[in-house]
Amino acid sequence: MKATIKDVAREAKVSISTVSYAINGNERISEETRKRVLEVAKRLNYVANGNAKMLKQKKTRAIGLFFNSWFGPIYSEIARGIERTVHKMGYDLVACSLYGEEHSTAYKYLRDRMVDGAIVLTNSFDDQFLHSVASEDLPLVVLDREIQAPHIYSILIDNFGGAFAATKALISSGCKEVYFFSGPQDSYDNQKRLDGYIAALGYFNVEFNKDFIIPADFTEESGYQQMKALLAKGIAPRAIFSGNDEMAIGIIRAAREHGVTIPGDLRLVGFDDIRESEMTVPALTTISHQKLEMGTLAAETLFSAINGDDNIDSPKIIPTNLIKRETL
Repeated sequence: MKATIKDVAREAKVSISTVSYAINGNERISEETRKRVLEVAKRLNYVANGNAKMLKQKKTRAIGLFFNSWFGPIYSEIARGIERTVHKMGYDLVACSLYGEEHSTAYKYLRDRMVDGAIVLTNSFDDQFLHSVASEDLPLVVLDREIQAPHIYSILIDNFGGAFAATKALISSGCKEVYFFSGPQDSYDNQKRLDGYIAALGYFNVEFNKDFIIPADFTEESGYQQMKALLAKGIAPRAIFSGNDEMAIGIIRAAREHGVTIPGDLRLVGFDDIRESEMTVPALTTISHQKLEMGTLAAETLFSAINGDDNIDSPKIIPTNLIKRETL
């Protein structure tokens, strides 16, 4: 027998209105209560949307794409690969940027299954929420994030291997003191790149120094400001592995303003191989990965799930390689 909202309320020991608030993202209840109710709803296989039966019989022919920002050279290339594949399959692409507001339309798209599947590039949806909505009728693909759960598939960059290669290249060039300009602490990519950096130091018997980890946020401005701050203190790194190219471009700008030559005084390697990295002066040595292909692979994986393929590998890893230019 199909579970009802009364069944969920009874099992969760809350009122029917509280169940409704939890499912619709209403802020009148606490986060703890919402999560508990959603766990019970998922366990009972309760479907809140009154149109769910109709939607199951009739596909929406739309794919959701959720991310934090419209801007950024990485997102644009990935989105292009997704868009091409989605349109090739005869589906519409519904793109939505969000910043974790649980009453937003983005949450309703997934809670009410207003799309046939979704590709998620944001941490604003927490793991528990994705667990609660993923199903055979709503498969999800997550990028740069590893989730082990039914109907959720991960597409990852080889961040660890790329960071190891970048650090190895700097050490092999004769630099034993390699700084790491870090991205946000809650970034999966950043953590794996930090792990690869530390592993390379260990491999070459170079002592890890926590003072060489420079916190930033993956933006060009943060790289610029942090490099300026180091130089103002009289600290002039000989080698830097930048967690991404945007910060590396900011580092180059600050170095130029302070008369630091690259690669004469400073050797620098970035990550991502964005288009601007080839145009900087000097051109940036970086770690490349296939961004367009990553978007294509994400969409192809999602359509395999939509079509009932039970043998989808997850996670899938996008390889990286070192592109040597003028900063090394």
